[in-house]
Amino acid sequence: MSGINTKFSYKQLQTLKHALMVHMQRNHITEEEKASEEALLAKIKNQIETMKERYNI
Repeated sequence: MSGINTKFSYKQLQTLKHALMVHMQRNHITEEEKASEEALLAKIKNQIETMKERYNI
């Protein structure tokens, strides 16, 4: 995902965040998958916070 700059709406980011959180609760997740998905979730949360500040949401 490095180097790709895709623009999502606030609503789309919230949907991605919630979907990823549910996906991470699955059985048999490896440590590598968990670490990767936690990093992605952190990026999504950061983007949401940035949008909240920028657009006074």
